[in-house]
Amino acid sequence: MRRFMLNLALAIVWMALTASVSEWNFVAGLVIGAAIISVYSGAVGDPPYLGQGLRLLHRLAGFMREIVHSNLKIAWEVLTPAMHQTPRIIRYPAAGLTDAHRTALASAITLTPGTLVIDTSPDGDWLYVHCMYARDRDEAVSGLDEIARLVREGLFQ
Repeated sequence: MRRFMLNLALAIVWMALTASVSEWNFVAGLVIGAAIISVYSGAVGDPPYLGQGLRLLHRLAGFMREIVHSNLKIAWEVLTPAMHQTPRIIRYPAAGLTDAHRTALASAITLTPGTLVIDTSPDGDWLYVHCMYARDRDEAVSGLDEIARLVREGLFQ
């Protein structure tokens, strides 16, 4: 995150040096800043800067795939006369997560159509999730595990 903020600062410095404030000049500053940070990261032995951005985009694409899949399932439910819902409340483990991790996970689960975090345990070790389509508990938990993996690898790695 620090390197991304540095990249934004370098883009702003680039716009100041060129005395041109435009979207394209800002994008050029981002590209130049990313190149500078990548060279510096390689010189000091840090993980590649651009590789982290590509991994983040890959995780974001996976999360978007989950959201689109869930939206299609909800749309099918609305458009067809039969009800295919099998609602269930699942207790999902959140032990060992920081408050930021727990909040990001709960937000990602709630953003996914058909799921909603309705409560947490007082000690914060469990999230209580309402799943609209949870005929098989193990399948629903594996879907929540996938969301948790995408959040963990995309935001906190």
